[in-house]
Amino acid sequence: MSNKSAQRKFNQTADDHQRNLVSLIKEFSYGHHLDTVFRDFVELAALAISNSVDRAQFEVREKRYLEIVGKYKPEEVERFPKMLGELTLSFERRVEGMREALEGGVRGSGLTDVLGQTYMTLELGNARSGQFFTPYHVSYLMASMIIGGTIDSARTRGFERVHEPACGAGGMVIATAAAFHDAGLNYQQAMHATCIDIDPCCVHMTYLQLSLLHIPAIVVHGNALTMEVWGHWFTPAHVLGGWSHRLRARKAEDAMRELIGSAPAAAEADVAAEPVEATQSSASDADMVEHGDVAVLEEARVDTVGIADLFDDAIAALPVPHTVFDRVDQLTLF
Repeated sequence: MSNKSAQRKFNQTADDHQRNLVSLIKEFSYGHHLDTVFRDFVELAALAISNSVDRAQFEVREKRYLEIVGKYKPEEVERFPKMLGELTLSFERRVEGMREALEGGVRGSGLTDVLGQTYMTLELGNARSGQFFTPYHVSYLMASMIIGGTIDSARTRGFERVHEPACGAGGMVIATAAAFHDAGLNYQQAMHATCIDIDPCCVHMTYLQLSLLHIPAIVVHGNALTMEVWGHWFTPAHVLGGWSHRLRARKAEDAMRELIGSAPAAAEADVAAEPVEATQSSASDADMVEHGDVAVLEEARVDTVGIADLFDDAIAALPVPHTVFDRVDQLTLF
């Protein structure tokens, strides 16, 4: 989408809060490049949210927060909370609109990629880095077309994972959340996203938007092609919802299913066909334990694998990272 097209789309779809956000950003234009202001805004907001839930990375991120703030005058710093407030109110209005639209039988209405639209409206995509974000209505169409199997799996298993190797501003994940909602599922409970991008600004944009929509997610600064990972961000929904534990349990469950499914069918048949009498009569003298004057036959020792053993084997069998998402799981969950 060209900048002119983005501007027309913005004029048609932006709400008052999104317009206020753009106006506040433009107030910096007298002394700062708007690209720098936008990047600093999304990073400051991401740092503030992360530091409220991710104490393990607090000190490093707090230092970075103060470093960014130090570039601006006090009256300029005061604009950043106002910008975050306008972005938050924009999403609140859109979520409410999405609910009302669905009650009226209208799907795909409400949510949008607010920061992606704002980025293009400010003409930052072409002027600075050559980045162009997919129009939200295209993302929603794509999500609606491919999400069927994921929805069915989420209904069956409680939740399903969504992977995005080049997340941009998070528009595709937002569209997928809307598709979950339109299918009658609460995306805040039925979906978990892992998002990756090589551009730290995109990481911050995605993290900020998914956090405000309370989408459980791990947002990764990394390269999906080389499998390099330089940093990760847990959304508040991920932390508060105990998703690290839930994802570890799912990984172990999937590994166990694969382990059980790969067991030779012949071995299972041999165990099932073994007569009970033969098992009992195979007890040796060592199986007899003296309890006073009474000899008690111990339970026959059968070479079977217990569920605890299977679980241990499943954990040990978790795959060596073959994809960047395996690597992210290894770094963040285990």
